[in-house]
Amino acid sequence: MIEIIGIFLSLLIFLSFSFFPLNTKTYEKILVIKINCIYDYLFLNLLINFVILFLISFTNIDYFNYFLFVVISSLILNIIYYFDNFKSKFKFFKNLNFVFFLIINLFLFTYLSKDPTLSWDGLENWYYKAQAFFYNHSFFDLKNIRGVDYYPHFGSFLWAFFWKNSLLQYEYSGRFIYVFVFLLSIFSISNLIKNKNNLKIITITGLILICFDSFLFKGYQEVLIFSFLIFALKNFFYYLQNQRKFFLIISFVCFNFLPWFKNEGYIFLIIFCLSLLILIKQFSKKNEILTFILFSFSMLIIKHLLFANYYETNLVHGGNFYFPNLAETISFINLFTFGLIVALLKYKIWIFILLSFYLFFKNKKLFKDSKKLINVLKINLILFFILLFGIYFSVINHDYGLSWWIDNSLDRIIYQISGLFVIGIIISINNIKIKV
Repeated sequence: MIEIIGIFLSLLIFLSFSFFPLNTKTYEKILVIKINCIYDYLFLNLLINFVILFLISFTNIDYFNYFLFVVISSLILNIIYYFDNFKSKFKFFKNLNFVFFLIINLFLFTYLSKDPTLSWDGLENWYYKAQAFFYNHSFFDLKNIRGVDYYPHFGSFLWAFFWKNSLLQYEYSGRFIYVFVFLLSIFSISNLIKNKNNLKIITITGLILICFDSFLFKGYQEVLIFSFLIFALKNFFYYLQNQRKFFLIISFVCFNFLPWFKNEGYIFLIIFCLSLLILIKQFSKKNEILTFILFSFSMLIIKHLLFANYYETNLVHGGNFYFPNLAETISFINLFTFGLIVALLKYKIWIFILLSFYLFFKNKKLFKDSKKLINVLKINLILFFILLFGIYFSVINHDYGLSWWIDNSLDRIIYQISGLFVIGIIISINNIKIKV
């Protein structure tokens, strides 16, 4: 019984961080334009708190004080706000879609608590970082912690923060935040579906079923990359539609969190920036796009300098560019192609992503309202597959062997990348006639 109470309390904690510091009225004033999405509002608050927690992770500040401040402030301010706006705002909690969101969170929290074991990488690398933060260490104390020290830390910090500030302080309760962010991203992107409430529920359910992988919630960080890419592209889409810097800033923050979750985030961010440079002529506000790129590279340099000064840096994991002979090249192509097909079939979201690209090419006129975003998605798809080819080409001569790298990492990289393209599925749904 106490574990069930702990699960409910974890959800309430996440909601506290998602309802503060902005209330809905303030959020609407910031937007100026009308975008009726509960989940964008929740994520923006969560993102603000993540930025603050990220800064705290570099200090010796006792983060329990910040936890109390957010929970108490959120409770007081929202009670006052909703009593003042009872008639117009109480409907927020009567939204059936939001009730579904809460129920799915509780279900997946319970599912995770039934099998809380950690996977190999989660236990050997990420857990020890989380454990260090659990005991109030900072980023600068991780040098002697077990695991790969050049792995970034922020996903583990979030894990530790919500682990320590849970009712029973069970380790797995910290990982509930990964589930919450994952579901928030799915519900948020599905809300782009226009005037088709039943179809929204079907899409949400379908995306959860094909994107939820219990293995990745056993200490891996891929889910955070996947979810933040969804939010990054959704806000970039809003920016293209409305030309408001507010959305570009949110997209910027999302993209620049990626390298602090996993080292692959470096190249994901670089690839996206490169795609913007390639398509720079299509943007009406070129200076804002160039600023986005400039500041993104500046943030990457800052991260690299931090790790260069305090920890090791090894972004290629021992890979190197080696020129194989013909037989090795043929073997590489066969192994890589087979591994890629297996990875795409494992994460079936890619079937729908590739189908959406087929529709983009088949009927360009149908998608003319989303032309700019689709161009960005097309360039990114090409660049990402070139990237994958390059990554695995660099480990042909690695000590572990090419097969080991393909078997142990290709599917997870494919999963992370898919978050960037989920919006393409939603755009396709909005532009084809489906009677539901």
